[in-house]
Amino acid sequence: MNQELENRPRGGLRRRDWLAGLGGLPLGAGLLGAAASSPAQAQPRTSRPLRVAQLLDVSTEQQELSRDYSTGLRIAVAELNRGGRPWQLISIECDGSKPSLDAAVQRLREDGSIAMLIGTAGERLALESAAALRRDGVAIAQVGPWASDTRAEDDPAVLPLFASREDQLRRAMQDLGSMGVLDIGVVYSSARERQALAPGVELLGTRLKLRTRSFVAPAGADFAAWGAKIAGDSPVVMLFLGGSPELARLTQGIASAGRQRYVVSLADVDLPTLMQLSPARSVPLILTQVVPNPQTSVHPAVRSYRALLKELYEEAPSHLSLAGYLAGRYAAQVVGRFDAAPPSRAELLAAFQRRPGADVGGFQVSFANEARRGSSFVSQTMLTADGRLLG
Repeated sequence: MNQELENRPRGGLRRRDWLAGLGGLPLGAGLLGAAASSPAQAQPRTSRPLRVAQLLDVSTEQQELSRDYSTGLRIAVAELNRGGRPWQLISIECDGSKPSLDAAVQRLREDGSIAMLIGTAGERLALESAAALRRDGVAIAQVGPWASDTRAEDDPAVLPLFASREDQLRRAMQDLGSMGVLDIGVVYSSARERQALAPGVELLGTRLKLRTRSFVAPAGADFAAWGAKIAGDSPVVMLFLGGSPELARLTQGIASAGRQRYVVSLADVDLPTLMQLSPARSVPLILTQVVPNPQTSVHPAVRSYRALLKELYEEAPSHLSLAGYLAGRYAAQVVGRFDAAPPSRAELLAAFQRRPGADVGGFQVSFANEARRGSSFVSQTMLTADGRLLG
């Protein structure tokens, strides 16, 4: 499902209403169209925009994450397009099937005017698309995919910008280390998630000297009922790999079983969304995030993000959309180092393969000392048994 659509959000538009059914948006004429008469917009532009693409997994279990991350990227491109060097952002949707992935790879192979990939979401698609592009010999920079798996670090064409799953789990386990935790239950929200993520998770368990046991949700599972079922047979600490709705229902099931379990969830879970879904307060949740707090951070980039989000959408700030925004800002800073003419696909690939660093409005991206990711930043929030948020 590959589309290029033009849309002009105006005051009062909700992001999910706007994104539902959208396949793509040439932002140079889209997001900014409503404000085209602003004096700040009346700047000379180059005649030809840089064409970039975002791969989005719009399957049922991934569409919420993909849309959040895409929102942040679109905001970054909207901000960039208020200057004089416009981008055209093309969204290429995949539905989780191999035919849709093959079609996306074919599109990128045949359309050389797409200069780079940016912000592929979610993780399963990021890993599968990188492997497919490498296999088919499609040489294109893949900047800021949503991928915490360390396998994303092995391809020189891929630039992971945010902390790895290992970094996140190490941070989450700090407070549990004193309890002598040696076993962890890994809960996958689907068989496909397990197939895509288990190799990296098992490697991670070996590195952290943890014994892992896998629990895979059956197709169509009621996560509350399933959570109650597995709670009696699981380790005290459970690592959940899935989205916010499934996590909320899982905790409700664990609570109904009367079991004391700690549930660790990584950055795929959006905290504001989770809180709206009423997770069980009696189940302590440890949530890691790979960007600063989108609601309270005073970094200039985060302040800009909040202002643009308020201007363009009726949405609360979230970690996922902030991450998408920072990925877009980073890519724009690197591209901005070229001369006026839009760089080619080969030029951008060479530039990003050099792993350039950048200060993205206070958020540091650095590949110094042979770092394989642009940032190792991890913050932690704990939802305690009495319903308080700590951290």
